[in-house]
Amino acid sequence: MAKLQAEEETQKVSGWAARDPSGILSPFHFTRRVNGDNDITIKILFCGICHFDLHMARNDLGTSSYPVVPGHEIVGVVTQVGKEVDKFKVGDRAGVGCLIGSCGNCENCQEDMESYCSKPNYTYTIFDDGGPKTYGGYSDVYVVDEHFAIRIPDNLSLEGGAPLLCAGITVFSPMKYFGLDRAGMHVGVVGLGGLGHLAVKFAKAFGMKVTVISTSPSKQNEAIQQLGADSFILSHDTNQMEAAIGTMNGIIDTVSAVHPLKPLLDLLKTKGKLIIVGVQSLEKPLEVPAMPLLGRKVVSGSMAGGIKETQEMIDFAAKHNIAADVEVIPMDYVNKAMDRLAKGDVRYRFIPFWCLISVWNAVKNRADIKGSEDIDMARLQAEEETQKAFGWAARDSSGILSPFHFTRRVNGDNDITIKILFCGICHSDLHIARNDFGISSYPVVPGHEIVGVVTQAGKEVDKFKVGDRAGVGCLIGSCGNCENCQEDMESYCPKPNYTNTIFDDGGPKTYGGYSDVYVVDEHFAIRIPDNLSLEGGAPLLCAGITVFSPMKYFGLDRAGMHVGVVGLGGLGHLAVKFAKAFGMKVTVISTSPSKQNEAIQQLGADSFILSHDTNQMEAAIGTMNGIIDTVSAVHPLKPLLDLLKTKGKLIMVGAQSLEKPLEVPAMPLLGRKVVSGSTAGGIKETQEMIDFAAKHNIAADVEVIPMDYVNKAMDRLAKGDVRYRFVIDIANTLLT
Repeated sequence: MAKLQAEEETQKVSGWAARDPSGILSPFHFTRRVNGDNDITIKILFCGICHFDLHMARNDLGTSSYPVVPGHEIVGVVTQVGKEVDKFKVGDRAGVGCLIGSCGNCENCQEDMESYCSKPNYTYTIFDDGGPKTYGGYSDVYVVDEHFAIRIPDNLSLEGGAPLLCAGITVFSPMKYFGLDRAGMHVGVVGLGGLGHLAVKFAKAFGMKVTVISTSPSKQNEAIQQLGADSFILSHDTNQMEAAIGTMNGIIDTVSAVHPLKPLLDLLKTKGKLIIVGVQSLEKPLEVPAMPLLGRKVVSGSMAGGIKETQEMIDFAAKHNIAADVEVIPMDYVNKAMDRLAKGDVRYRFIPFWCLISVWNAVKNRADIKGSEDIDMARLQAEEETQKAFGWAARDSSGILSPFHFTRRVNGDNDITIKILFCGICHSDLHIARNDFGISSYPVVPGHEIVGVVTQAGKEVDKFKVGDRAGVGCLIGSCGNCENCQEDMESYCPKPNYTNTIFDDGGPKTYGGYSDVYVVDEHFAIRIPDNLSLEGGAPLLCAGITVFSPMKYFGLDRAGMHVGVVGLGGLGHLAVKFAKAFGMKVTVISTSPSKQNEAIQQLGADSFILSHDTNQMEAAIGTMNGIIDTVSAVHPLKPLLDLLKTKGKLIMVGAQSLEKPLEVPAMPLLGRKVVSGSTAGGIKETQEMIDFAAKHNIAADVEVIPMDYVNKAMDRLAKGDVRYRFVIDIANTLLT
């Protein structure tokens, strides 16, 4: 009541307002509350014009509540302070950004992330929520709670500092949050406007290598000579784009016009982050290709940071002499400025002066691999010495498997030979056997979930001895020298050697585990603990590590967290088991009501959501820290993104399509929600996963089948008729 009474006491204010979607601004008289006990009153000296001001003045988003007084890049001088104020005194320089209030109690507010509060109070009203209307900084005075005001250092120019309160924090905040602030990193900046030019300045102050990516050749001189960028790429120059593939740790995408994302994702290294701060569309979803995400590339977004971080940004800017490049204009020029802004005719900000994706990498690089002369001749010679092997192979795209005699290399000094006892059937085996990806090289002997017993060990082997239980997953070789290999992430090496050949790269052909014997370098073999069943352990070498690895990497392994698992098949049921072993709350999300009992009663999930039940989905909105999406069929992503908390992560491990891009809505990304993916982890992590599984009694639920049932099993797998994984009893049923 005291606050309400205070707000009924008003003071007269003058500004400029838009009255309708024409967006034309004209003088406007209104009132603000008088200064309260926790308030400061700011005499506004400058206010930046943000592109968002243009959208709101012209009702581009369909939410404007007229009259609109825009402006959330406000700087000026404090003329009055309330008796409880301790951060400011009269005469101080102060600023106000996008936010002037929040609930103060939610998780985001408690973490100093007020801009992600579900009950924000914006500097000017952007939609009619029934609350008191607010008017922005195209005016002479502003009253604000001191918590939401920013101290402006004396050495920072007010006109150059004003845009930092929106544009500056919009690029600074994601760079800090996503770790794109470390000296020596390589960051790309897409677009060189109000946001982009500040991203370049902050990135250079962080000590990073900066490449500007633009459609305009005229921006090259600005980028390099004036802003200090290290390099420039013309985005429609194929040669320039190809030369930069796989070189960047992150990209800050500041462009609001719709543009393709795949070329940008290609520029990223494994684990690279594409952060969208210029929303491409509020209605049309972003088209994100699925395969690059499997290289742990992240697509996310960000809004302005919280108040504490905004103050940190302003202080950093003052220390490093960072200010926006601006064109100061008189107030009566504002409509012309808006028209120019709509055309992109500003460098870089107007300031009214009020006083007046792995496999993907391997396929993409296969031409390079074919042309490589970096061949280990000793290895090649060793591989010419062979031993007989027997298995089942597909000869054509029918995918029908039948007995097949072939050879493997003899055991080398660093090799072990495994007598295969069991081999799991993975869905990718079906794809490769039937050439679903269009890259299969026949004959195909599938199988990369191999377990058995060591029958021979080379003289340099120290990890295994004859009689040990051993397994082989998806990978049997990598370059050993790249950044990914050096970080024990061999599965992301650009020159992998797969357990069975999945495309013709010109190298030696490999045959998988639907066979009697396997020879492998000991580095790529996994020790199988004695207490882990071989048949239940086999699928862990692909399905298990495929869910375990992203849960560890993305921090979805902490007790008390809430994780969703989409789909309850071979991947999904193991995701539930690992999540429960981590101590997390687990919700299974499925299209099938019949899965509820399996999820809760048999696998121990805490809850179940039927994805087409609107009430169940709405009740879970904003409750999950992360979601592991194991479904390969195309399905909508927005309902899943809605289930996530701020900073929540949607991790795709069942790639929806290799040809059709994922449709990712833009707005949820601005809540720092992440869309990413993952393939199988490296060898070190796979061993960690197997040891964890043995310790926690985790094994796949399997249906063991004889070798001659494999074609029926493949047909059943294609129909989803398996609970949850087929495993072939090689030792007892593979008959020559």
